[in-house]
Amino acid sequence: MSFMPATPPLPYAPPRPPWYAWREEGVLQGQVALMQRNFPVTLLASLAAAAGATWSMYTLLDRTVLLLWLASHIAVVGATFACIRWLLPKSVTARVNAWIMVACMAAMGLSWGTLALVSVAYGQPEALIFATVIMGGVSSGALGLGAVLLPAYLAYLVSPVAMVLAAFAYLGGPIFTPMVFMCLVYFSLTCVQARAAEEVTYRSIVLQQENSDLIERLRKESQQSKLALVRAEAAYQSTRQAQALAEKANADKSRFLAAASHDLRQPLHAMGLFLEALSRSEMTQQQVSVLEHAHAASTAASEMLTTLLDFSRLEAGVVTSKPRPFLLQSLLAKLEQEFGMQANAKDLIYRSRETDHAVLADPNLTDLVLRNFISNAIRYTDRGGLLVGCRKRDGQIVVEVWDTGMGIAPNQQSEVFKEFHQLGNPERDRRKGLGLGLAIVERISAAMQAQVTLRSAPGRGSVFRLWLPQYQGYMSHEAELASHTYSLLGMRVLVIDDEEPVRLGMQELLNSWGCVAYTADDLSSALHCVSLLPMNQQPEVVLADYRLREGATGGQAITALRAYLTFRGMEKTLPAIIITGDTAPERLREARHTEATLLHKPVSAPALKQALLQLR
Repeated sequence: MSFMPATPPLPYAPPRPPWYAWREEGVLQGQVALMQRNFPVTLLASLAAAAGATWSMYTLLDRTVLLLWLASHIAVVGATFACIRWLLPKSVTARVNAWIMVACMAAMGLSWGTLALVSVAYGQPEALIFATVIMGGVSSGALGLGAVLLPAYLAYLVSPVAMVLAAFAYLGGPIFTPMVFMCLVYFSLTCVQARAAEEVTYRSIVLQQENSDLIERLRKESQQSKLALVRAEAAYQSTRQAQALAEKANADKSRFLAAASHDLRQPLHAMGLFLEALSRSEMTQQQVSVLEHAHAASTAASEMLTTLLDFSRLEAGVVTSKPRPFLLQSLLAKLEQEFGMQANAKDLIYRSRETDHAVLADPNLTDLVLRNFISNAIRYTDRGGLLVGCRKRDGQIVVEVWDTGMGIAPNQQSEVFKEFHQLGNPERDRRKGLGLGLAIVERISAAMQAQVTLRSAPGRGSVFRLWLPQYQGYMSHEAELASHTYSLLGMRVLVIDDEEPVRLGMQELLNSWGCVAYTADDLSSALHCVSLLPMNQQPEVVLADYRLREGATGGQAITALRAYLTFRGMEKTLPAIIITGDTAPERLREARHTEATLLHKPVSAPALKQALLQLR
């Protein structure tokens, strides 16, 4: 066997000398480490195989000689284990370790080879056949261990093969001579397999070392870029702080809007009730004129607060789309009746094209989107007019609002959908709105999973489009036009509100509709009121403000009243309406889960009447 200098490591196609040479130091150390890790298990397997060989050949060999062979094999195994355990770790080079492995494997092979000589000298002819089979199995089993280091496995294999060949040649004959040929074939095939296995091991070790080198190189590069990472982290923290400040400012804005909306809604709600009650009394022409102006002022303030409410509800996430099929014509006709008068007041032409298209969408959210489109068209158009219509495109129904107004520059068309962004209103005239209409449209379209598009040119007008899924099923026009025709005459209503002007205004309005109104300022007075009434005069509906005294809520009052009336024997659940002016997101989410109809201040008389009719 010759030894040559180590060759440089290559991952997949390493050059090989004429026969064999030790690998480079790092790869050789990896081969020895693999053998050292697997050796104890292999030695135990060798002892088990030796015990089995002794058992199977006990009647074919001289027993004393067979037991002496077993004892010598155990001694060789013990010496090999001691060498691997204590001698190998003291070595300083991989090449010396490799030589120690070669010596250990050669000793193991020599021990097994002597079994063939013992079988010929002290046993029956059949004993050699048994010994050959056993050594073949043991050699094949050792392939997984020794092939990691090819010279070690060859040193192990040569001794038993040579001794078996010598034994067969000594016996000769028609049976044993062919066995010599079979042993040579076995030896050749085993060497080929060992070489291939060693090549696979070598490549895996080289690849592992390359990965380790790569990891080390990356570690050094990461250390060099530590300063850059620190700077990036500082920039990230600065960005997070800026984001936190922006989120806090946004939350403060939402709380301010909610608080302002609530505080302003209370007096507006009471004023609306008194104005509605006053309109039913006899007045002079001058008083009627003053009342109309008061109604107009109240309506304008109500619209602004309604816009704030819509924006707060969208930010709170309590607006959910409830799609159902409906005819667009009834909605377009209602909008024309409402906005046509506003267009006439500005000398604008309002046109609405009739349609028989039906869509599958939330009618209330669709109404809110179109209201914002139309009110903007009227607000920003000084001459000409607007057209509302719809058409079918790409399997969808597109509702369009055209105007001949000032138009929108291309660089402003995405900005108009942001909150508080207005065009042509540098003086911030609140008669032109708050700049929230299209921001509300943007959020509503997202809730509906619908698309809103804009096309406009400065000085030539604009067209806003809402894309809705078409409904092609059967639609009943009568169902669209159905409405409640019940009367409120004689309905018993309990009003719970902690503000006296609201209670008085609500009582006046309910009495004008023919209702029997009871009033209470908190839960205890409401319970006292119903306790004095006989069962046939108990309230049929509870109308409660959301915020009551001492932190109580209308929902809590309704729950307590229902429990009390159920205890007294009322069979059905007491219907209820909650009126709230609070637009804070968390308050809206609370009220949404209350088992009562929810109305927002200031409540118009028709809306309140419709809610009462639905509960009757």
